[in-house]
Parts: sequence; C-alpha cells; structure tokens
Amino acid sequence: MKKIMTFTAVMLSLGFMAVFSNAFGQGDTKTAAAKPVAAKGSEVEVKVKEYTIEMTTSVGAGPTTFKVTNTGKETHGFEIEGNGIEKEIRPMLKQGKSGSLRVDLKPGTYKVYCPVKGHKMLGMSLDLTVK
Repeated sequence: MKKIMTFTAVMLSLGFMAVFSNAFGQGDTKTAAAKPVAAKGSEVEVKVKEYTIEMTTSVGAGPTTFKVTNTGKETHGFEIEGNGIEKEIRPMLKQGKSGSLRVDLKPGTYKVYCPVKGHKMLGMSLDLTVK
C-alpha cells in the first residue's frame, strides 16, 4: 500500500510540474527553426531586431505576405532572394515600425536577410524552405 501511495504522489507531482512549467513558459523551447510550416498562400509574422530575424523557416508555395515588425532599436530591413525573386520592404523600418511584403513563392530555398549594410554578416540572415 505504501508503494502505491508513493507512486501516486510522484505521478501527481510530475503532472503539476508539467502544467505549471507550460503555464509559466518554462516548458516552451521553440526556436525559429522549430516553428511549424506556414500554410500555402499565407501570412508570415516576422520580427527583426539586433541582429536576428525571428520567423518560421518553412512555408508552403504560393502567394505569401511577410508581415515584418522592427522590434529593435536600429533601422532594419527585410529582403528575400532566390528562385528568380529578389524583393525587399521599402522604406527600411525604423524602431517600432511595421511593413509587409507580398511574394509568390515557388518550391525551393530562399535567403532572407536584413539588407542594411553589415547586418547580414552580423547574423540577420536565414534560409527559408518553400514546399
């Protein structure tokens, strides 16, 4: 009987820990690379800041709108290049500003980066896979 009570107490403790860690964000370890694939013909939320781009790294083919918000302190941009496409948001985005860029994506790999001089080299670049 004592073993059953101990086992039950341990299982309840583990259950509470799992619930509370997710409730307070401790269990969420998603990164840009782990985000789910965006649906075909979709909108993709993008955050740019010193010196990262936060967005999904895989989307479906078709018309896609990138909704870009500058959450950093410096001016940033957003450019996508590959498969005969080279488009960027104009004007560049100052702190707190947003913009959108609509692109008809074909399957393949694209380079997404900040076109501000030097930012790409500082890590504001990633590969986008279109399926």
